[in-house]
Amino acid sequence: MIEPPAPPEGQQAEQGGLEQPARLSLAGFQQADILKTEQIPCLGATGVASWLPTPEGVVIISQTCDVVRDNKEYLQVAPLVRLQGNSARQAAKGAMPGYVLVPKAGTNAFADLDHVATVSKQHLALLVPQRGVTSTQDLRLFGMRVGRRYSRFAFPDAISEWLQPLKGLVIEKSGRSASALGHVLDKGVESLRLECSPSWDNGAPYDLTLLVVVKAGLLPVLNEGEPPPSASATLARWLWDADGSLLRKPAPIAEKIVEVSPTTSLGDRLWLWECFAESLAAMCRPPASALPSVANSVAGGEFSSEVATAREVAYERILRSEEIDLEHLSPPLPR
Repeated sequence: MIEPPAPPEGQQAEQGGLEQPARLSLAGFQQADILKTEQIPCLGATGVASWLPTPEGVVIISQTCDVVRDNKEYLQVAPLVRLQGNSARQAAKGAMPGYVLVPKAGTNAFADLDHVATVSKQHLALLVPQRGVTSTQDLRLFGMRVGRRYSRFAFPDAISEWLQPLKGLVIEKSGRSASALGHVLDKGVESLRLECSPSWDNGAPYDLTLLVVVKAGLLPVLNEGEPPPSASATLARWLWDADGSLLRKPAPIAEKIVEVSPTTSLGDRLWLWECFAESLAAMCRPPASALPSVANSVAGGEFSSEVATAREVAYERILRSEEIDLEHLSPPLPR
């Protein structure tokens, strides 16, 4: 349990008849540090504070600059929790924004951002911090994922219904390396982003593009102005019908992507990924029972698609697109 410290001898101040503890330094503490404490205070729905057990301790989620600044008297901490199975795999990839990986505590250890407590530095200064991350890269990733929890975009309810099938597919297959689709989603895809042109502010129907961002080296590099190479005749017959409509769903295309070798032509490599992105976009459909306001909320009745590496996506485009966080896609509203 976090208990207030006794003020150091000779450093007591009086205000309104109450002795004030001297400020204690948190020099050496940083964001993502783990503190061993048995419980933290949380405000319940009735407005009454209660104590939440934290048997694994807590994690500092405040930024390091706020941790060490003397003019900041309080910090935010979150319980350290253990997740299992697919939940741990999804959370580790950032697909469940309510949980942020704390790698030094184990591959199944996460800061639970649904139960954040504000605690005085005077209390925390009595505890001994343990590093939750040790590399600059991990610390940066931890901070980004904490920040995303509070800054992520809320898609319109109608669009959330369109995204439900894609959400179900990714949650089912991600983390399953034995599945070709799971392997491609885990090892090849950096993120799934949704872009609205020209702006969400224009309202429905929304002109939407699913942007599939893949890891560097997976797409052939073309010179500026160079036309994309064609797919081989064999692959073209497998991918498209006589009218040019895509014949395949994500799973069989993923199987072909896994089979890509150094002898695979640049055209086949490119079009397999292009069609994989198209097949994911094709999954984005509202249920047959959707209200007209939902069914008609997407321009043309379908998402467009595009595939690119992170290096190819301009910063401006990142700003006008939103990452699809699986956890915050709420189920359809009751009717």
